[in-house]
Amino acid sequence: MDPTCVLCIECFQCSAHKNHKYRLSTSGGGGYCDCGDTEAWQSEPFCDIHKRGLERKDKAQPVDNLPVELRLRATQLFDCVINYAIDLLMWQNCIELPDFVKPSHVCEFHVTMLFNDEVHTYEQVIGALVKAVSCTQKAASDFATIVDREGRSIVKDGSIADCENAKKIIMKATSRGQNNKPLKVEVMHSVVVAHQTFALKLFSWLQKVMSCSEGLRQLFSLQIVKPRADGQCSVVQRVMTGDTTLWKMARVQSHQLLMSGILMDPECKKQFAIMFTEMYPQLMKSFISDDHDHSFCVVAQSVQLFTVPTLARLLIKDYNLLEVIIETFLSECKSKLSPSGILLFERQERHLPFRRAQYTLYDLKYALLGRPSPEEWDDSLRSSFLRGFKALLKLLRCMQGMDSITRKTDQHIEYEPEWESAFNIQLKLSDSLAIIQDWCSSDKKVLTDAFISTVQQLDSPQSNHKPEKCTIAGYTAACMKHDFSVNAISVHQPLTRLLAGLAAILNRDEISLEELLRKEKISISTLMEPSILVLVLMAQCNAGMWRRNGFSLHNQVFFYQSPKCRTEMYDKDVLMVQLGASLMGSNEFLVHLLYKFGLTNWAKEDYDTSVTQEETVKQIITVAEHLLSLIIFIICERYTIGVGKVHPGDSLRREIIHQLCIQPMSHSELTKALTEDPYKETHIEEAVESVATFKKPPGVSGKGLYELKPEFYIEYSPYFYHYARTDQVKSEETQRKRRGALGENTALYPPALPPFHGMFTKICNLLQSDVLIYIIKLVLLRSTAKWSKSWSEAQLEKVLFLTALGIEEEKKCIANELPFSFSHKATAVKNGHSIFTLLEALVAQSNVSHKGQKELLACVLQNMIELRHSHGSTFVAKTSPMPSSPSDEKSEKEKKKKSDMALKRRERIMAKMQKMQRDFIKENKELFESTSTEMQAVPNSASMDTSTATDDLMCPVALGAKRSLPGPPSDRQMCILCQEEQEVSHSDRAMVLSAFVQKSTVLSKNRGVSLSEGQDTCNPLFMRSDLTRGTHTSACGHVMHADCWRRFYEALLSKEARRNLRLRLQQNSFDISKNEFLCPLCETISNTVLPLIPQLSSLIKDGDEKEVDLSLTDWLDGLQKTVKNSIQQHRDKESQEESFLFVPCPLSTVTKMMTESVARNFQLLFDYVYDDDGASANFSDSITEMLRKFSQDVYTTGLGVLPDEQNTRVPIMVWSTCAYTITSTEQCLRAEGKALFGSLATRQADCISALVRLAAVCSHINTPTTVKEHCVTLLSALLCTSHDVRLHEIPCILDIDMFHLLVSICLSMPTLYAVEDEKSSSKKLNVPLGCLNDSHVLHLVFSAHLVQIILSTVIEDSGDDFMDTDIDFGAEAFLKVFLEIRHNAGIDENDGQKQYAAFRVLRHVRDASLPFLRCAAIFFHYVTSVAPPPGLLEPAGDEFDLLCHYLNLPTCFVGLVKQCDLLANLVKGWSKDERTQWRLSDGKSGNEKLVTYPLSVNQLISLPLDFSDLINQAATFTCPKFLNSDDSRSPTMCLVCGCIVCSQSYCCQTLLDGVHVGAATAHAAACGAGIGIFIRVRDCQVLLLSGKTKGSFCPPPYLDIYGETDEGLRRGNPLFLCEERYKKLQKLWQTHGIAEEIVHNLESNNGFTPIEWQNL
Repeated sequence: MDPTCVLCIECFQCSAHKNHKYRLSTSGGGGYCDCGDTEAWQSEPFCDIHKRGLERKDKAQPVDNLPVELRLRATQLFDCVINYAIDLLMWQNCIELPDFVKPSHVCEFHVTMLFNDEVHTYEQVIGALVKAVSCTQKAASDFATIVDREGRSIVKDGSIADCENAKKIIMKATSRGQNNKPLKVEVMHSVVVAHQTFALKLFSWLQKVMSCSEGLRQLFSLQIVKPRADGQCSVVQRVMTGDTTLWKMARVQSHQLLMSGILMDPECKKQFAIMFTEMYPQLMKSFISDDHDHSFCVVAQSVQLFTVPTLARLLIKDYNLLEVIIETFLSECKSKLSPSGILLFERQERHLPFRRAQYTLYDLKYALLGRPSPEEWDDSLRSSFLRGFKALLKLLRCMQGMDSITRKTDQHIEYEPEWESAFNIQLKLSDSLAIIQDWCSSDKKVLTDAFISTVQQLDSPQSNHKPEKCTIAGYTAACMKHDFSVNAISVHQPLTRLLAGLAAILNRDEISLEELLRKEKISISTLMEPSILVLVLMAQCNAGMWRRNGFSLHNQVFFYQSPKCRTEMYDKDVLMVQLGASLMGSNEFLVHLLYKFGLTNWAKEDYDTSVTQEETVKQIITVAEHLLSLIIFIICERYTIGVGKVHPGDSLRREIIHQLCIQPMSHSELTKALTEDPYKETHIEEAVESVATFKKPPGVSGKGLYELKPEFYIEYSPYFYHYARTDQVKSEETQRKRRGALGENTALYPPALPPFHGMFTKICNLLQSDVLIYIIKLVLLRSTAKWSKSWSEAQLEKVLFLTALGIEEEKKCIANELPFSFSHKATAVKNGHSIFTLLEALVAQSNVSHKGQKELLACVLQNMIELRHSHGSTFVAKTSPMPSSPSDEKSEKEKKKKSDMALKRRERIMAKMQKMQRDFIKENKELFESTSTEMQAVPNSASMDTSTATDDLMCPVALGAKRSLPGPPSDRQMCILCQEEQEVSHSDRAMVLSAFVQKSTVLSKNRGVSLSEGQDTCNPLFMRSDLTRGTHTSACGHVMHADCWRRFYEALLSKEARRNLRLRLQQNSFDISKNEFLCPLCETISNTVLPLIPQLSSLIKDGDEKEVDLSLTDWLDGLQKTVKNSIQQHRDKESQEESFLFVPCPLSTVTKMMTESVARNFQLLFDYVYDDDGASANFSDSITEMLRKFSQDVYTTGLGVLPDEQNTRVPIMVWSTCAYTITSTEQCLRAEGKALFGSLATRQADCISALVRLAAVCSHINTPTTVKEHCVTLLSALLCTSHDVRLHEIPCILDIDMFHLLVSICLSMPTLYAVEDEKSSSKKLNVPLGCLNDSHVLHLVFSAHLVQIILSTVIEDSGDDFMDTDIDFGAEAFLKVFLEIRHNAGIDENDGQKQYAAFRVLRHVRDASLPFLRCAAIFFHYVTSVAPPPGLLEPAGDEFDLLCHYLNLPTCFVGLVKQCDLLANLVKGWSKDERTQWRLSDGKSGNEKLVTYPLSVNQLISLPLDFSDLINQAATFTCPKFLNSDDSRSPTMCLVCGCIVCSQSYCCQTLLDGVHVGAATAHAAACGAGIGIFIRVRDCQVLLLSGKTKGSFCPPPYLDIYGETDEGLRRGNPLFLCEERYKKLQKLWQTHGIAEEIVHNLESNNGFTPIEWQNL
């Protein structure tokens, strides 16, 4: 019953309303829970918690249950405490205390107290404080935040002189500007501040006391509402009168004290309401002059009092509440009245006080919400209500004629007049006017008296002109002249419209309206004059006759007909005109309309021959169309209660039907097009469900749509009076298409209409009036003429529709045995014409060209013939209703002729093409024969074995001596800038991809680690196993020449340089200072370019690659010797200089320690190919430049440092971003359940391919010494023993990500023994090709990864495992190795060696190793270009065997780690290493958790299904800077880690890179390396952040039952989590697409107001 009632979360969760229709909204608090209020709820007023209390409730008053002694003591205590607190809080002397608390000695210590207002901005306050108290920007920001939250803050302390000086500076600094009102600043004694702070604490203490005992609460309430014994006002009255003297926190505390005390007790609440009503004018005047928001003033308590129906009616009846409220507002309107008593607003005038006065109109609505039933009316209530009603009429009288204007005919207005204020009043009064009419409708005496009072207010002359006589079709009427260019007109006519609404209710109750008007001696023409003039104004405005009056009039016309205003404006004007049509003679009424619309000349038969300007004729045509539309509206709009015999829901139902006839609509679109219910009841849903079906959205991003049920299409009328012109056209097209698809007649014939009620039945006489018959004949006559300047298709269609209405109305009259003469007059020949003969003549006219018009004409003719036959007439139509006209036959012949010609032309072209092909083959006969011979000879001349080729195709091998052949290169690309195609070559012009490099924490398993960046001590060589932070590279896939891109980028730089500073500071989608740009084709964000390298195998000439047979043992032995010798050399140099990296020893040193055969093979393995002419090894200058650029961009972005080409970390960052990007891609594929190969998007595949090849050749731009040093250091992590000296600088094997290690070793290994020859121009080509070297590296690193898996595995005995025969082989043997490794690491096992345990362990290790193998397969696929096996192109159950075969790995783990003694010793050494054992113990202790395998795919946090649960979760969050303050205003939850921050607030701003940023931006920098994804809970909005300067909002994953989001909670429907949308959001984060999404959003919304994203 009460639309303002609310429930706290505890009551809501335990009530039946949880499953009802409810609304979500955001507020700053200030109310209390309405659970248990039987007047607030129609059903289920109690939650389950309070139901139990209701059963135990004692009928005695709670205060009576208190002991007498306790009651007396509590009364004295409450009196003492509350009076002390109020006296101190309202004490105006800031220098000394009142006498009753004044101490004997007080130290002279003063403070400067700054108070809050709602006028000055944060920036103004901060700037003033910096000047006044010489504080930092941060300190001033904190002061401003405290002032904003609490209402005041001490900004300076010291002597009184210093404080006075600070006060003067602040007031001077804040008095400048438009408002010229300085901030309130007081110099206060510290003792006064202390007492006031203590008084606030007492308020909080009183609230806690009342929450402990219901009896004490009632006692306190009774104590503060009763008058004091000394005759002074009560405590409540003192609080209300002194409210505006308090600061914000004191106000909040006092209001909460009232709500927790008085408002919880019915009797005290009643007394408080009476006091509030008596003091209402005084309180509102204080509020209007105040500078605090409405929610912080005591007048905001009106919603707690006036919305209680019984209380509101009591106040209306006994205390004239309605009159008090309206008179209070009228007193504020006096200063705005013109000499004629009409409200007048000036654009230059400040309207802030008047806007604050308009809050009384909300109170008026609150007071009226409790409608009385007919039985509740009595004389006292009638009298009080009518007093309030007459006060309302005085207000409406002041509004009658607001913003009156005259039509400008000579020149355009100089400035736009003010119009918003008048419509603001109208909008705030609309609901109250509707509810007032409901009150009147419940009592006939009140209704009659209200109508008479309204008529008396209107009983005044409207014009000084004498009536003019106007004659049309032989009928004469005295009409009042109104010249719009001389006499002003206003769209605001609230008195006339209120009268129309009351008249409809009178007709419903069958009270004679004519008798009432006769008694008041006022004519209906006078009453309907304002409404007709406004409708004429609308017609003329649409005709372009008011264009010189500016946009303000167009805005008024728009709001006049908008759903927000039309119920009490446009609809009531149509109703008033209907009232005139029912009370006047039909012919006289139509003459009045024609005269008011200025169509008296148009209605003359000789108008076409008169001399008239072309523009005037066009305007007259449009006005005539509007007149015909109005006549249709008058006849058809019968769905208002009292006008037609309809039910209350029929009007809403008809509105919905016509909206859905335009197109299927979502719930939000439909409700936006409908008028809102003033009682906020949910009748819309019931009406929609009765006429439409809801279809859920087919995809993730769509909306659910309502579609009209087929049986309701017959109720469609193309001339529905709420249709705008565009809506009407669209609905006609939609309905004609629908009917055409069903094979139905496309004529839009009038639907069946309900009968009129009471006096409105006379409206039907319009259809048989002579004037209307004349108008119809006139339009038809002009339609049949060869030429007519005043004719239009719209006029013809509306005349046909009126004719059809007349036919249908006559059919109803015949059925009811009532006389109706439309058909008789339509067929009667006068002056040689009748409507019927003219309709017949139209059949063959070219003016009727539209199919819909033809079919409507045929229907009208057919129905008229049938109607006349029913009357017994025997006349025969001269033509059939629907003949085929000559023009139709001619057009059909033309169409057939054109189609035949087109067919013949196509046949000739095809014959010509076939002849050209035959001629070409004849001319090149020898070429075709040789090509055919070569194709046939290929199978016979092939040297390979067919079976071998088949095996390579089905089971390819990427690594080792027996690897399969690489696929054919397909590297021909087209530049998107110059459109030139080119083969990708290492010696030609460089081709590049637009790429974006960004820091990432998407894969992180430990977000609590803070890494140092940009420092020399930061070593990115070893990626942490938890992947804390990496560098990701993405590309859009569009290729450009490097020089084309360079020109494009330089042009972009020049363009940015030419922009002035103001434009440069505006929000931009890319930051040119960070080398960012948008792809020229797709506008994807980019900050570098990724050069394309040809297939690596193509860099080696056929036959140059040497076959080497070197066992893993010999290979490991050689590398181990290399590492040991490098360490020894490092020991020798350590005393001379510190070196971070190991220095590699030459190859000759290693081979000297080997046998001759082993040394030769080892030498061959690392003896990479020379190219004699140097062509294949030397890259072009263009490619080299792009390689350097990309490497530097990755280095600077990934580490956050300045460019440095000589830095040794440059190649590391290239290898790292390659590995990180592959790892991220693999996890995304795994998360979506897609195949490893074949599922990548083209842009992803192109990016990884280019990235891997670039990383493979990046040693070309780095000194070999640096790469060799990195390689030795990487190898030392696996090959060093515990006795080596530099172990403390190398991470534990458990803390290294093995795939990053694999990539780095493979890409640096070819350079390990490279020797530069300064004399030779050729260079060694040091690239991996998937040879034996790469295969052995993979064996070594994979063995280390297995050790990681084994040591981090937690064995759990489930006891219910089943056997899998496919992988059971070797399970027992592997279990022994498994337990041995764990035993060497010091892990004690208690599990028995049972068969099921062995199987489970083996299965776990296989599953845990799959991500590594998948990443390795992707990497080596793009290194070797060997096609993957077909089994990996589709999602499969078990990929392990396929991956092992492709990577040339044994499927048996025992065979892998035991294949040679050296590797077995390394495995044993890794597990026995002291650091490993310490790490295992440290990990168990929980200081830093060990990473377990397989690495799970990171996901966004789990969100609750019900959005209300998320709101409640965020509601408990308070600002960390102000824990004792109110809740955070904008709680924002990080969807990555779940942390809630206080966003968009100065209180939680921090310093980031020298810039003050908001909490969300700071958290994104720490949690997401600058990328953030948050949900703003109060706004139900997802926030995306990229860096400090870019961000965007996107729809949340929460949808209502209609499949729509509700950003800002504007509609307030219950919201529930959509898993598909959340998965889409999660995929965006996992694929590193947030930055790209932000840029696309910024580009698409470029015209929006810039947002300072760094403050969020």
